[in-house]
Amino acid sequence: MERARKPRKSVAISQGVAVQARDVNVAIDGLDSAAIGGSFSVHLLMNGQRIASRFFFQPSDGADAGGLGGPSQAAHFDFILPIDVVSGGTLSVDIEALDADGSRKAVDPDRMGNPTLSVCLMLHPV
Repeated sequence: MERARKPRKSVAISQGVAVQARDVNVAIDGLDSAAIGGSFSVHLLMNGQRIASRFFFQPSDGADAGGLGGPSQAAHFDFILPIDVVSGGTLSVDIEALDADGSRKAVDPDRMGNPTLSVCLMLHPV
């Protein structure tokens, strides 16, 4: 019995592929996690409405937290979503820091380096 191959963004050029247009990978690359001392959430929005979220856990105390001015630590987030969820509108990203008391506060995107947002069709190796 042959094992089903998982869809992905890229495959070796020696393999044939089929483009699968039902799902897309929405990726956020290069987000500087050291710019936030502590854990945070990344929310993907379509026309201002939250459609997906990811949580990034990191220490929030002392030198381990990084914080402003610490060494840059690029983070990457993938969201595999149906194409109809992300088409026909405006995609945007919100970032919320989690404070020690459990409250959340919006993070200015200018603090996060120069992250990028990309959307890729998924490939199926054949």
